Amino acid sequence: MGNTLHSWFAIAAMATMVSACGRAEAGGARYSHEQCRRVALIGVDGAPIIGAEDLALDADNDRLFVSAYDRRATERAAKRKTGAPPNGGVYALPLEKLFDRRAEEANVSSLAAPADFAGGLRPHGLYYDAANKELVFINRTYARDGRKWRMTPQLQRIGANGEMFIGEAKTAPCAANDIVNHDGQILTSFDHASCGFGGGLEDIFRLKRSGYANEHGVVFDKAAFANGIAKLGNGDVVLAATRENALLVVNAENGDVRRRIKLPGGPDNLTLAADGGIVAATHPKMLKLAFNRKLGWGRAPSRIVKADTETGEVEVLFDDPEGALFSAATAAIQTESGLVAGSVTDEGLLVCRDEDGAARP
Repeated sequence: MGNTLHSWFAIAAMATMVSACGRAEAGGARYSHEQCRRVALIGVDGAPIIGAEDLALDADNDRLFVSAYDRRATERAAKRKTGAPPNGGVYALPLEKLFDRRAEEANVSSLAAPADFAGGLRPHGLYYDAANKELVFINRTYARDGRKWRMTPQLQRIGANGEMFIGEAKTAPCAANDIVNHDGQILTSFDHASCGFGGGLEDIFRLKRSGYANEHGVVFDKAAFANGIAKLGNGDVVLAATRENALLVVNAENGDVRRRIKLPGGPDNLTLAADGGIVAATHPKMLKLAFNRKLGWGRAPSRIVKADTETGEVEVLFDDPEGALFSAATAAIQTESGLVAGSVTDEGLLVCRDEDGAARP
């Protein structure tokens, strides 16, 4: 999910897009609502965790990493110009606990303390570097700028078991959204070319000016609201073009688009499945998402799909057209035990499993 929807600019833009986008119909979903439930995440203060927006899998240790912070509460606090906006956390959960049929909630504590970060801890896009046992994430820091609070995204690394910082924080693009490690180099997607008034114009006119950058500069900037990013086994990257309802399979080095895969909704964060498919949380009704995300009005649909990047075939894994069970899903991971999803605005995680407890191939 992007660093901002530019408030009413985005809502107006999405309203004009309703007739043109998101009309693709989804087929029958692999996981029924009867196979899914919500698992609440409870912080050390006893409050529920809201906004588990991105996920990463540690397959070797059967655990899930979660980046979460309450976006609406943070943005409201920043506008009040008084105390610092609330913090979030980076959490690790055993998959066994999540997929226990009896589990209704899980107690969690952040792997890192907000006080250890200049500007606080509000993790957004998250990547697990299994080779180095590090978590790399976009941290949305807030600092005083006169009477205002100014948000600055930074790239941050911590040990996967909660060790102290590994290296210094690095400045990320102003509209940094998601990250992936490509052959030792961090690629960062950015959902707007401009973070000011120009970003609103990009929304209204659905301009293709976003993409991803490496540590030396922009590699690709021809997507409409570039969102999640993932790396394929062959070295290509997959970029979520949210406002195009599509995945773009891109040559990571030169930015050439190899394939465009149409989806039944605007893709958000992406994860790589064990079989090489791309799992994407999509937003089939952008206007409902805008009202839910920015204003807290109603609930937004959740649709999770899996795409074969070779054939372009798309399978619906979970579909909640009204967001009744789980609203505004922004990330999902398929594991050996089933499906887990997080949301930008809803509480906790969605957990889906087959009746026999094992995910179908």
